Amino acid sequence: MLKILIADDEPLVRAGIKSVIPWQQHGFEVIGEAENGLEAYNKIIALKPDILITDIKMPQMDGIELLKTIKKDKIHIQSIILSCFDEFDMVREAMKYGAKDYILKLSIEPQKILDVLDEIKQNMAIEEPQSEQIVLDDSDIKYLFIRKLINHGFTSEEQVNNVIHNIRFLASLHHYKLTMFCITKNDMTQLDSDDNKLLYNLLDQICQRFTGHELILIEANRYLLVQNDENNEFLFRQISASISQFANGTVFFGQSFFFDSYTDFNIAQQQALSALKTCMFYQQDSILSYEQILDNSVLQISRENEKTLHIALASRDADKSINEITSLLRVVTNAKYPLEQIQSYLDELLSIYISVSRENNFSVKHLFQNYLDKINDISLFHGFSDCINTFVDFTNDFIKYLYSLVPNERYEIIKIKEYVQLHYMENIDLNLISELVNITPSHLSNLFKKETGENFTTYLTKIRMNEAHRLLLQPDTLIYEVAEKTGYANSSYFGKAFRKYYGMSPEEFKVQNLTRPSENSDITT
Repeated sequence: MLKILIADDEPLVRAGIKSVIPWQQHGFEVIGEAENGLEAYNKIIALKPDILITDIKMPQMDGIELLKTIKKDKIHIQSIILSCFDEFDMVREAMKYGAKDYILKLSIEPQKILDVLDEIKQNMAIEEPQSEQIVLDDSDIKYLFIRKLINHGFTSEEQVNNVIHNIRFLASLHHYKLTMFCITKNDMTQLDSDDNKLLYNLLDQICQRFTGHELILIEANRYLLVQNDENNEFLFRQISASISQFANGTVFFGQSFFFDSYTDFNIAQQQALSALKTCMFYQQDSILSYEQILDNSVLQISRENEKTLHIALASRDADKSINEITSLLRVVTNAKYPLEQIQSYLDELLSIYISVSRENNFSVKHLFQNYLDKINDISLFHGFSDCINTFVDFTNDFIKYLYSLVPNERYEIIKIKEYVQLHYMENIDLNLISELVNITPSHLSNLFKKETGENFTTYLTKIRMNEAHRLLLQPDTLIYEVAEKTGYANSSYFGKAFRKYYGMSPEEFKVQNLTRPSENSDITT
């Protein structure tokens, strides 16, 4: 367990750092706090912490003087600097006196702190105390600068210029594109820490042969390549060949647009990440640019296809349901869609299953959480084929459960349900339905109640209310339009029926659901 001392003159900062991380779970223990450099020094002597997290500007003794004193007295301790945007010159000085890294106070996040601490923990096993002065060259400063760009460190050109006004590499990133790439091991194993270091060194050496490229390791198997020229396919081929030979892995690349401003770095990073994730999902190309996925038409399910799948599921027709869901998913391959669009499309598909489950009074969430975990997070799929297979398995299990509710539902009841699904927006009554199946209204009423456990009117209302629920979640839908689309003659009658069913008016429902993040609610009725 590594011991940590936190030094900052702001009590809220100390409390925030101390409280946001489950320290012991990650192998650390906060053993003390200090509100100035002098108090911190005395506690270092008394408590002998392994790591110091300290602010630069503090009363009595600031962070720089504290590090100077520690270095002068040859106290072996790892240190991390907390700084503001305009303190980069002081950060450089702090690095000279042994600081391992720095964190911007305005963007402190638990994961950022843990990433720095984990890197220190790994290095402590192999590092010996250094008595000589640490001198940063341009490559060190360049690396730190890019790391801060990755971690959203700069929000204006002024902040950037305050940092890099004396750094010679300014011109090298003036016009840049980001390429993010990820390694997928073919044998599904993971590289250990030593292999990751060796692979990074290998890839870095390859990139150094090409002018205007900077390689940054983001996480264990993901890299960011900063480039200031046009695409270099030869470089990408070398990277792919090296990864294939060294790690028995496949590499996928995602590229951003070109940008001219450092303040757009985060945008470029998000573009590269979106392109990379899309590339990994389709697994058809090794390189995909953000431009290739940007202009594709909106991906959505037609109302006709939605009804077809709904009826197939409600009728417990496994073959028809699987054919329909497979066909709807293969639409995704017509073009390269961003994962955000594909995720929204999957959510639409899932809402059909939820609608059927409501009609049959059970919860998809409670029964099929293992499927929902993957469907609700597209990054968990191992490519497009895994997505199809998951939905096929889900459909089979879903229909099996429907059969378990009513093992041998009569043909007449199935036909009635199919008809209602297609015509609920019309004027339907028991007399009309009785003619459809050639059964008298009174006999049909008794049969429907016996077979389903509810009378026909209740079932029809449920179907209409489920559709109203779906329509009202769409921001631009008007109440009178919902009434018309669900078979009600006027808004007033619809409003009364909706309130009786959901316990609130349609207006109240819209306000309640559209003022919070939209989700596929899984409400049983």
